[in-house]
Amino acid sequence: MVTLDFKTLTVPVGILRILEVVFTCITFSVVASVGRGLDSFWIWCMFTWCFCFSVTLIILVLEFTSLSSKLPISWNDFTTAFAMLATLMVLTASLLYSIFFTCNVCGRQIGASVLSFLTFILYAVEVGLTRAKPGEISGFLSTVPGLLKVLEAFVACIIFICVDFLNYSSFPGLQWCVAVYSICFIFSLLIIILTVGRLLSRFPAPFSKVLTVCNVLAVLMYITAAIIWPFYCFKDNPRPSSCPVNCGWNLLVVVCFMTFFNLIAYIVDTVYSFKLVFFTTHPGAAMLYMNLKSITHPVGILRILAAIISCMCFSLVASVKPDSSPYWGWCMFTWVFCFFFTLLILILEFTTINTKVPFAWEDFTAAFAILSSVMCLCASIMYPTFFACNTCYRQIGASVVSWVCFAVYVAEVVLTRLRPSGQNSGFLSTLPGIMKMLESFFACLIFLSLESGHYSGTQYAPALNWCVAVYSLCFIFAITIILLTLGNLTIYFPFSFDKVLIVYNVLATVMYITAMVVWPLYSFHNNKRPVGCGRPCSWDKLVLITVMTIFNSVVYLLDSIYSILLVFFLSNE
Repeated sequence: MVTLDFKTLTVPVGILRILEVVFTCITFSVVASVGRGLDSFWIWCMFTWCFCFSVTLIILVLEFTSLSSKLPISWNDFTTAFAMLATLMVLTASLLYSIFFTCNVCGRQIGASVLSFLTFILYAVEVGLTRAKPGEISGFLSTVPGLLKVLEAFVACIIFICVDFLNYSSFPGLQWCVAVYSICFIFSLLIIILTVGRLLSRFPAPFSKVLTVCNVLAVLMYITAAIIWPFYCFKDNPRPSSCPVNCGWNLLVVVCFMTFFNLIAYIVDTVYSFKLVFFTTHPGAAMLYMNLKSITHPVGILRILAAIISCMCFSLVASVKPDSSPYWGWCMFTWVFCFFFTLLILILEFTTINTKVPFAWEDFTAAFAILSSVMCLCASIMYPTFFACNTCYRQIGASVVSWVCFAVYVAEVVLTRLRPSGQNSGFLSTLPGIMKMLESFFACLIFLSLESGHYSGTQYAPALNWCVAVYSLCFIFAITIILLTLGNLTIYFPFSFDKVLIVYNVLATVMYITAMVVWPLYSFHNNKRPVGCGRPCSWDKLVLITVMTIFNSVVYLLDSIYSILLVFFLSNE
């Protein structure tokens, strides 16, 4: 049975909502009487006033008829979130309409702008009345982090409106920025929906920790966007002399400003979330949930530096016109890969989640540090060799920063390898484990340089196909061994894993020796370097594959000898 609750219309919040309905209705009616516009900003303004009018009226009706208590959502969270959203939307509509659609003799447009600003004040007062007070039990969206989530989603909407006018599809750097805006917007919207729908209790992980991790990732992603967007948009692009208020260059500035604004919002959100989760919500239990030592000891400091420097590397390179070369793609992949996993390691150790992962954590971090060192070394050599010049200052800067990043990862390897005598370590932290990663890495460089014309369509195709099969099979088995040891799955192996490893190493050595003979024999038979061969041309890639094949043959040979020594000689001592 429906019960009418007159009190909902007489309390301060109810009176404010009645005024909001009246003012928004008058505003969009006045604007509609002027005439319909085709501009997306005009559409946004009309949508804002109609949306706020409709939802506010629905809230009034549901509360007046007491139906709000029967809805399967968090009603207080919903109304607070809507008031915050309406405040931001009406403020934006008030600014946009008064800037783009009013003039000195436009009486109705000026009146609509004034009414819109008054509506904004009403919604702002409602936010102040409904926001959770200190010590008060309330839903997430009634707190400062919840309101910040609404703000972050709204600012992203403003960015999307402006980006619609801009040509960003031609530049990978700008596409990355749009991806950042989209991903962060989706996560913010998802959090709001989960909160309003009372679905947080069904979340498989602690929501507060997941929220903190998402905020940290969003901050770092927005930092890259804040660097890349101005680089791409304003490089050799001054403001045109004839640029009206809504010209493309001004929209670039708006997106840039909103990017920095949202970056600040995410930083504040992250700091506030840390305060609530680790210092307020669980007094006296901060060390259980947050391990400050993980970011203050030498290895933690090195990882923070590595994350910052690798981020600088790919940001600098992304600000330059991209290259279609696979080596350029490899360098970008290297820096992004190192940045992402270093950041992930920092977050997992800081939140102590690393103690709950189902694999050997120390083995994983040591292996990653070694792999990152080798990858950064390779990228630091490739990028300045193929893509830098005497006047390419950003490319030179990226190369220097990449070498610094390599040095930081090497320092981390040294610190993680300096274990006290007798201390246990995983397979990947030992010399055979390091050689397994080297074997996989050299195989990746071979695949990077391979072209279909190298091993097919010639009279020597069967022999060269055998070489490609050798590279592929050995790479697959090496990756399988790394994954088995990392996941502590070798104990379930039906045979002695050490002896199986020796057999595989010997077979891989023999196979690579055949490839070391066959590949140069057939690749360079009556095939001299062309006169007009650029840097790097197809012939140079043949040389690189040959060198990597020789390197990997030597590594597999050393791996076999060391494994035999460990199993049959040193284990008996």
